[in-house]
Amino acid sequence: MELFDFALRSATIALLAVIIIVLWRSPIERSGRNAAALVALSTTALLIVKSLTPLNLPEWAMANLHLIGALEPLAITWLILAIFVDKPRYFWAWMASGGVASVSFFAHLQMGISPVICCTIGLIHHGALMGLAVWAARDDLVTHRCTLRPFFAVAIAGLAIGMIGMEALNQQPGHITATMALAQSIGSFVVVAAFGIWILRADTELWPGRVDAMPEPAEKPVTFAPDGPLLTRLQALMAEGIWREEGLTIGGLATRLGMPEHRLRRAINQGLGFRNFSSFINAARIEAAKEILSDPEREAVTVLEIAYQVGFASLGPFNRAFRAETGCAPTEFRRDALDAAAEGLAPAPRPMKKDATKKDATAPADSSKDAPIAQNLH
Repeated sequence: MELFDFALRSATIALLAVIIIVLWRSPIERSGRNAAALVALSTTALLIVKSLTPLNLPEWAMANLHLIGALEPLAITWLILAIFVDKPRYFWAWMASGGVASVSFFAHLQMGISPVICCTIGLIHHGALMGLAVWAARDDLVTHRCTLRPFFAVAIAGLAIGMIGMEALNQQPGHITATMALAQSIGSFVVVAAFGIWILRADTELWPGRVDAMPEPAEKPVTFAPDGPLLTRLQALMAEGIWREEGLTIGGLATRLGMPEHRLRRAINQGLGFRNFSSFINAARIEAAKEILSDPEREAVTVLEIAYQVGFASLGPFNRAFRAETGCAPTEFRRDALDAAAEGLAPAPRPMKKDATKKDATAPADSSKDAPIAQNLH
């Protein structure tokens, strides 16, 4: 059993190293790469310290490995936020929650605090994290993320719950039974291997050396061509002002168009370049709001009234969406636009932050290096 456990842990660590090397060479955002690297590092540390094979490491080395391993809840939180949630509203609140889970885990490992406290905090945090990942799917337009989301969120957070729970419920923090060790190594290997197969799957049509008897394959078809008729109908419906409807969802819009939801998601994402449905609808709403705010004849219309007119249920979400789209508050935009109109000038453009929810085909990738993976994490 000891040899089997050692083999599984070694294979898992090797897979993690390969995945991180490939991810680091891929054109995904730096935040996602850093988060994945931290998950790999913390998981590796836990796999080492909980191995059935005697390590005979100095006390300071074991303490550092425990510290790195205890970062796993924080690292998993960061990874799920980076991959699945575009511009999370409460990013730092989630990171703080992950930090609390990591601190409680480390305190149990090093100081032997109550396992009930560690387990409770870990269960609450990772359970909420799984809920966030699944809940955010309703707005997601990226096909690959939608496909991976249910498995990935449940698998990685579930594995963390299992590892933390088994350790926290262990009344002897420095000791681990053979059954617990084997369960950890098997669970870790299965999750990492599945993730590795998904993200590292090779395109064998690009491999050199074909069997002569095999016919030459036809030219590889384009993965997706913009759905012209659908986009035309969608734009016509948007021009009619469907975006003004409060609570409009991707499912409701697909029903109005009489087509499958997955087809509409793909058209908006790959045809128009939006990564989530909210950013697509808000772009139209904010454009209408800008027209009202720039009109001197409607200066008496309050910002709250404008928010209602363009489909927002309250002022707060409108202000956040407007600032994300324009880089300034509605009142600031109105002041600048009306001042420019009074002087007969066009309003000066304000610097805007790059919107991570919309693709920019002209912008360089975060990493220009080629990588043998599909755009699964984009």
